[in-house]
Amino acid sequence: MSQTFKGSRSTLTIEDDKLIIKHNKIKSLGGGARKEIVIPFNELENVIIRKPGIVSGFCYLQRKGASPDISRFQATNDEFSIVLTFSYHYKRFLKAKKLIETKLENVDTASESELDRIYHALISDPDQSIKFAGYNGSLEITRDNVTILYNGFLHSGGRGQKTIHIKEINSISISREAIVSGKIQLHYNGFQDRRNGILASAANELSITNINEYNRFLQAKELIERIKHYHDSYNETGYDNSYNQYAEPVHTPRSTADELREFKSLLDEGIITEEEFEQKKAQLLR
Repeated sequence: MSQTFKGSRSTLTIEDDKLIIKHNKIKSLGGGARKEIVIPFNELENVIIRKPGIVSGFCYLQRKGASPDISRFQATNDEFSIVLTFSYHYKRFLKAKKLIETKLENVDTASESELDRIYHALISDPDQSIKFAGYNGSLEITRDNVTILYNGFLHSGGRGQKTIHIKEINSISISREAIVSGKIQLHYNGFQDRRNGILASAANELSITNINEYNRFLQAKELIERIKHYHDSYNETGYDNSYNQYAEPVHTPRSTADELREFKSLLDEGIITEEEFEQKKAQLLR
């Protein structure tokens, strides 16, 4: 059974396995937020609530890997935040927070995340693609390539599109918007900066004008890095389709003799007493 909580310009619906945020046109058009956001419970890290006062408060749904730090100004536009203008909004979302925390206690955190699903879909089908849109262009990612799609006159450094093989990418840098726009930059072999003027955009970068674009391009950055690791794992027998950096480490069980030697070492160093050593020894030899 789902429950819906209404804030200012947004609603939060709590279902058994996910959260759904819906924003009205003001937040979508003004801050670049998507109209509907779905957050599976296994991707949620925390619920952060700030009480309204002179300025509005907010409810921020922090995803795993996302920063817990968000200002009231950023929350106004952030698509993972709901503005709380009045005290009754605040009290309403305190109840929502308690309900979410209860559901989180029963969540399988080992289940696959959205980024995992996107990664595996791209790896298994080279014709699959996903696009991350920004102000003056987009990134389209496949298993083998990243294509920068320039947004007409809004991008002063590129025309049409530029396709880069992922194996050619050396690094990706990203910065948030502040006084001026932030940017995501793809540093790849053979790139030459030919921009005209210091204010012009380079052909290897896209602007970031709000927190939502930053979060999307941050996800794109991680996805590209995962796929690059996939390519770097290539060997004579083919691709290693597992992304080992994100896999759980394999632990080889230790033998009783190994554990006895470890406890004997602790005894010799004076870290445990003779009595404690004998107790551990008895437990291991049962």
